[in-house]
Amino acid sequence: MAASSFRHHIPLAVLLGAAVRAPFWAEALRTPVDGDTAIIGLMARHLGRGTTMWGQPYGSPLEAWLAAPLLAAMGARPEALRLCYFLLGLVLIPVAYLLARRLDPRAALPAAVLMACPPPYFLLLSALPPPMYPSVLALCGLLMVLALRIADHIESGRAVSGELVLAGTLAGLAAWTHLMSLSIVAAGAAYLFRAARGRRVALLYALVPFLLASAPWWTRALVDRQAVRVVSVSERQEGFTSHVLDVLPRLPRPLGGVLGTRTPWIADDADHVVQAPPGVATLIVLLYGAALVLAVRASRARPAARLLLAAVALVVIVFPFPLRSGPDSMRFLTPLYLPLAALVAWGGLALGKPRRAWILVLALACLHLGMASRLLAAWRGADRAAAPFLLPDLAPVRRFLEERAIRRAYASYGPAYRLTFETGERVVVSQPWNERFLHYPLPYLDEVRFAKNAAWVLTPRIPTDLPAPAAFEAALGAAGGRWRRTAAGEAAVFHDFGPPFGPMVEPLATAGAAGDASLTTVLRPSPTAPSTWTLPAPRPLDAITLVAGLDGPRLLRSMDVEVSADGLAFETVSRRRRRDERTDLRWVGGQPQYVIDHDVIAVPLAGRAVAAIRVTPVASGDEWALGEILIHPAEDPARRAPWDEWLDPSLTWAERRRALLSSPRPERADWYSRLLLAMRHH
Repeated sequence: MAASSFRHHIPLAVLLGAAVRAPFWAEALRTPVDGDTAIIGLMARHLGRGTTMWGQPYGSPLEAWLAAPLLAAMGARPEALRLCYFLLGLVLIPVAYLLARRLDPRAALPAAVLMACPPPYFLLLSALPPPMYPSVLALCGLLMVLALRIADHIESGRAVSGELVLAGTLAGLAAWTHLMSLSIVAAGAAYLFRAARGRRVALLYALVPFLLASAPWWTRALVDRQAVRVVSVSERQEGFTSHVLDVLPRLPRPLGGVLGTRTPWIADDADHVVQAPPGVATLIVLLYGAALVLAVRASRARPAARLLLAAVALVVIVFPFPLRSGPDSMRFLTPLYLPLAALVAWGGLALGKPRRAWILVLALACLHLGMASRLLAAWRGADRAAAPFLLPDLAPVRRFLEERAIRRAYASYGPAYRLTFETGERVVVSQPWNERFLHYPLPYLDEVRFAKNAAWVLTPRIPTDLPAPAAFEAALGAAGGRWRRTAAGEAAVFHDFGPPFGPMVEPLATAGAAGDASLTTVLRPSPTAPSTWTLPAPRPLDAITLVAGLDGPRLLRSMDVEVSADGLAFETVSRRRRRDERTDLRWVGGQPQYVIDHDVIAVPLAGRAVAAIRVTPVASGDEWALGEILIHPAEDPARRAPWDEWLDPSLTWAERRRALLSSPRPERADWYSRLLLAMRHH
């Protein structure tokens, strides 16, 4: 094909793709960013922080790297993030062109037109995508283009070391970003291995860069099973065989979704779907099926087509095995469409004349656009605050928090990241625990824990592990103290907290290493037997606080805390049980928290006389350590010191650590809890 045709065809196809996508982009621009997309925007502001998508054990920061220049130029605005995904959606058009061009130059433009007018699911992915998938699709397509090019160069005896290095790097980056790309990587590797007879040592030029580029994933996978959870084939809740037997009979459902017979309103939603009329769905399947049959027959004379056929087949074959696959998990099948589009355009040439290939492609394009119009109509009539979007307007919450000078808050997954992104991190909001990957670190949780004036933002319409407002208020009532509740749009905001005890404490001098006002020395009580500490003299206490040490084991996950007024008869004043941490609301640092890290446990006593304290392990043999036992002497509530801020809130973690160590405040309970947090961040 002439170079001039190449220069004109791709811009024309991209312009067509932009025109087709423009109405969807307009709808995306009036849709608030969701939690996942907000994470990408926040990561783009903190390049180099983390090697996975924040809050989960896999995924790469690739899309944050791509979005960073746009956010730098346009500001931290939703429009900048949307533009990043709009452009990624358009990238697939020239990739389809290049793929088909490797098969036959006459198939290039039809393939690009088909990708410009794709099944509606790909229009969804260009406007409101789940992160990682748009970039992985582009990487997989480029990888196949490179594999075909390298094989041709090997056959002609040309040097391919540079291209192999590039291919290995792209393959590693794709694997790091999402493991669903491994099907395409494997197909490309097998194709090159077969093509490189007599020169297979040269493939090391690709293997080494692949291992290096994917190292952030596989080095983590060696020590953390969660890094491969996205492709896990069995778990405690579901076995491999039962899962495969459940998915296989329903495989046509997600396959049809990728081809355009059904499209969810948002990625992989099962309840809100645009369904093609039976006649349209049948025609779509027949046209794709016929084109694929033609491509299979023609592949006998064109080995390059075998790579694309293998890629399509491998994506489908592997799909049923991961537990995250299901009848509505269309996203995991999306890597098959780029090679399929190239094969359809190329297979159409087998009908004898290029015009017939165009008829096939344009027929499919028209069917796709007809279904796309249905999806667009559904979007235009949808309330973004209702299901399946569940993206209520958070402007009332933002205004309330900023008017009250509240700079830290807790909320569920989506609202937390949305509020943080939409305020440009003027307000930092975190989940109180990781709702998707329990115990996996969260980027902002310690920042909120460290704060002195934190709020809780609860949005009852959005499904979450967090308690409903009424349940949270009941938990606050059980914990004692005071608070205020304010409605802000659809959210209930809890704020102005005050514990039922003050911050002033005394280390229990009779507790030895757990009473020396230092968290560097610890006691290691019996893992199974009760441990008792006696006060020098009985005295009324407002509370006791148990604090873990800086290093070593944490506090017990399952225990009873008991007190005695005479050292003989003990009464249980606190119970903690393994796996119940998310229902155990405690006062820490003057704010209500669910203590999931077993670092600080405060027990209100309401002025009760205490002569001895006992901790009893319950159904536990875990090693544990105690850094400090702090007692809160009973005080007149009117004379209690406030839980106020005594550090500059703008300090970095390193500056906080230095300030806490250089100016210790062992008389304050929050000095100990803050020191534990600060020492984690070094």
